[in-house]
Amino acid sequence: MRRHDLDWISLIAGLVFAALAVTYLVASIADVSLDGRFVWPAVFIALGAAGVATAITAAARQEKAFVPADSLDDAPT
Repeated sequence: MRRHDLDWISLIAGLVFAALAVTYLVASIADVSLDGRFVWPAVFIALGAAGVATAITAAARQEKAFVPADSLDDAPT
């Protein structure tokens, strides 16, 4: 089986929604009311961080794969 690259958005989104589910589960067991004014912004911030991590990873991968034109002239033929 071929190894695939890490998908940061899927990983962080899964962790955020799992944490959100656990938070609401614990709140319902402890009979605590959660205010959505604080929960949903945290979800969106985490998903935004995942997008930034993905963009940085893609930029680093592109930079590493970039081969300057000058180095192509020195290649043996």
